[in-house]
Amino acid sequence: MIAIPEACRDRKWLSVAGATSRPASERSFTIMSYNILCQKLIRRSLFPYASSNSLKWKLRRDLLLGEMSHWKADIMCLQEVEIEYWHKIFAQHFKKLGYDSRLFYSKSKSHGVAVLWKRSKFHIVDEISVHMDVSMNVCDETLQTDNVGLVTALRFGSADSMDCADPYADSVDPEYRIDSGVPASGVQAGTEGIIVSNTHLFWRPDACYERLQQQIAMLAAQREMQERYPGFSLISCGDFNTTPDDAGYALLTKARPVTLNEWQLDNLLPTTMIEEEEPSSDTPISYAEMTTAGTSSESDDTTSKRLRLEEERQAEIDFARDQERVQRLVKLIQADNDPLRSCYGTYADLDESYHTEQWAGEPIYTNYAKWNGTLDYIFYRPGQGLDVRDVMSLPAEERMKPGLPNEVFASDHVALLARFGCA
Repeated sequence: MIAIPEACRDRKWLSVAGATSRPASERSFTIMSYNILCQKLIRRSLFPYASSNSLKWKLRRDLLLGEMSHWKADIMCLQEVEIEYWHKIFAQHFKKLGYDSRLFYSKSKSHGVAVLWKRSKFHIVDEISVHMDVSMNVCDETLQTDNVGLVTALRFGSADSMDCADPYADSVDPEYRIDSGVPASGVQAGTEGIIVSNTHLFWRPDACYERLQQQIAMLAAQREMQERYPGFSLISCGDFNTTPDDAGYALLTKARPVTLNEWQLDNLLPTTMIEEEEPSSDTPISYAEMTTAGTSSESDDTTSKRLRLEEERQAEIDFARDQERVQRLVKLIQADNDPLRSCYGTYADLDESYHTEQWAGEPIYTNYAKWNGTLDYIFYRPGQGLDVRDVMSLPAEERMKPGLPNEVFASDHVALLARFGCA
């Protein structure tokens, strides 16, 4: 008998309140979203509490493979997948366990995102790779952060039984791809399947504007895939680097129109705008006085005040411009996208130890390091035939103190798992 990995011991399936009755003909499947922490991103300064052993790849590799193999999720969405180890370890390991997969990454980074699925349950019919770099434009602005996403269309049924083997089963293409080459015309509208989206958004805490741009890019790719396969249901996974009180979360999940509070709108201002406190002046001077005073005869103090006033006026112009930029994005993300729903959005009702008013039903944390909080999600679009049946409980906080990774949990994030039912 194979021992249960320590990371999985105290976790159990929790039935989601409000789930409808389960018909006998219902199909069910499980899905995982997991940021597995790229080894090349590990720095002692980021994890000062961690033992040396817990940061070594040999232990982390064994823990990750043991945990993911134990859960046996039908679909896995992984973030921070190191390219070297994907080829040497992960792709081969999970192929032996009956999975097909895709990896997509930027050439400027050492890691990417991967989607894996059981060949016995699904086969791929299409994919869209999303490269959020200068080649992409959102609201007439190019993206700069070089993050990536991957949207796959998975049809129910094994490739062998459907006589439609994956033509890309043995390839991992690092190049930017808009279309996988699998013709959309080969699948009839209404065919049952799942559109699986996986992404890892920009990490900087103050970069809410950039993440909103990236969300719009990912939603556009999801919408394009939905138009190709209108009978497929959407699930969107990833490390969104967005807390449940952020504007980005509200704009993804709330009924339209979304009303954002002042704090959320302020956080959405582009990070290129840097506010600095100006020194106070005991002798204010008007702009009219500045312009009428001759520059050749004005004192150094007057010159300084004039320049400061001009800078303040420019700052007001820049602020108004940035507010307009934010409003364009806020309108755009709501215009073409119905709200999503988080599988863990009612987790506080299922596990009292994770309850917090701040996160509005979401867990207290999915990331547990020097900073603890919720950044990871499994979203789905209601009304498309999917019903969340269960979610996997999160580990007890005591097992993660003072922080992750440790010698039980291989990443600074915890794996999220959900079980769906569909007719």
